[in-house]
Amino acid sequence: MNKKYFQLIVFISLFILAFVLRVHHIGNFGLFGDEKQSVLIAVGNTNIGGMVELMRPDITFTPSDFWAPRGIQAWLKADASGDVSGNSLLHDMALKFSSFLFGKSDAVFRGVSVLFNLLTLLLLYIWAKRLKWEINWALAVLAIASIEPFFVIFSQQARNYTMSLFFATLSNYYYWIIISKKEGLAPKNSYYLAWAFASIGALFSTYLTALVLIGQLIFLFFHWPQWNITKRLLMASVVILIPFGLWMTFGPGQYFLIYQADAAQQYRDYLQNHGEIPGWIEASTPSTLFKKVVSIISDQFIWTNDLYVSYGYKIGAILFVLFGLVVRNWLAKLAKEERKFYVFGFLQITLPVIVLFISAIKAETTTGFFLRYASFGLPFGLFISLGLLKHLLKQHIWVQIICVIFLVSQVFTFFKLIMPLYSDQKQKYSFSVCREENPYPIIAKKIQSIYQPGDTIFYPSRFNNFLESKELKKLKVDVADAQLVNLYLSPQDQFIQKINLLNKDSILIRGKNGRRLLIFDFKNGIYRY
Repeated sequence: MNKKYFQLIVFISLFILAFVLRVHHIGNFGLFGDEKQSVLIAVGNTNIGGMVELMRPDITFTPSDFWAPRGIQAWLKADASGDVSGNSLLHDMALKFSSFLFGKSDAVFRGVSVLFNLLTLLLLYIWAKRLKWEINWALAVLAIASIEPFFVIFSQQARNYTMSLFFATLSNYYYWIIISKKEGLAPKNSYYLAWAFASIGALFSTYLTALVLIGQLIFLFFHWPQWNITKRLLMASVVILIPFGLWMTFGPGQYFLIYQADAAQQYRDYLQNHGEIPGWIEASTPSTLFKKVVSIISDQFIWTNDLYVSYGYKIGAILFVLFGLVVRNWLAKLAKEERKFYVFGFLQITLPVIVLFISAIKAETTTGFFLRYASFGLPFGLFISLGLLKHLLKQHIWVQIICVIFLVSQVFTFFKLIMPLYSDQKQKYSFSVCREENPYPIIAKKIQSIYQPGDTIFYPSRFNNFLESKELKKLKVDVADAQLVNLYLSPQDQFIQKINLLNKDSILIRGKNGRRLLIFDFKNGIYRY
């Protein structure tokens, strides 16, 4: 068989594998709390707890009322009140567009994450080839990225993580093309515009990607390119700063710091009043911070991913230090230009971790200290891991054998980490567990099939009172269940609906003729996820 055709078959096969891993059982388990927030803002133009005036207990409302146009100001208010103050604008827009094209289902909502992660895989393959890696090594990058647990798990969440990772990687990709041009070979203007728009995409996917741009700026100071390139980069930066500055000054982003301070205070209050929730709400003690740093840094590389789980954090830290020494020895042997790429990669990996470390100390809790908030350097972790492998495979045969055996065991570990995703058992990077199918579209279909003129649908009002924003704590009625059912009803539906403050878990239909039907029982919140 022709070598090129064989490589094409491998390329297609890897993409099929990546697609299957990301879509298998993608709609089987109900949306968890953060996903509901994303979907309500994006598709329903409201945040959880919004629309209280429409759904007051003393009045009735219809799905038509829920879907009535309210203008851009109402949407901006909803965006400012939920999901970290407009932190996911592009993801929200993608959710709305995908639901318009393909309907409102969990698989469609999560499919946005699948799409952007597959685009990231394609970008990594293209980048490897631009680095002049041989085609087989570019395919190796694609192969490892296809089974990277972080990529697979977050592809099945209707959240902004894979989108922000794609745009951050795209920004770094064009940035690297620009600054790596040799003297006299200035990049085309289109590269600067591509970098600017990719950076805008990153910032409007999540504000944390600002750390990617800061990393680029730091690297620029230490590896100053020719003035012509620097000048154009600064000019392109204006294209980035104007829309983002306006959004953070006059748009929902102006409330971001207030939201963060409120959240941090609530986590501290919860710690003081209720104690820790292991793995999530923990005090920023030296031991906890040590574990967080070891886990986040280790999971960026194939060689060290999950070793701290298998052997404990102290051994895991020692193994990572040994890994770092091997990498340092390898980098010292590289040509200056090649080494520069990996140094840039390490900067993009470590900078978010440093910032999150400082933030955790300041907040006194580690609730924001997770890989998902420091994942923008993860693609560089793949490049560094495989670059090191290329080096080690040129060493003595016993070194080659040990490396191959170890990497095969790590691939097995990757699949072991992915498998719980498909049964919603305890899994890496996620706290979701033991969910069933999303109840809200099921409830909506049942209402549509049995509702009769003169009926009234009664929704429960059950406050969670767990880490809610100050705005939600002021409310005297919980409308979340009503919102989420109406999300799946049609704007043409004219069902009479009402909130019942005395009801905490049941959705009921009552008719004029005295009939009373139980539509759904959340069983003390078991099915609310």
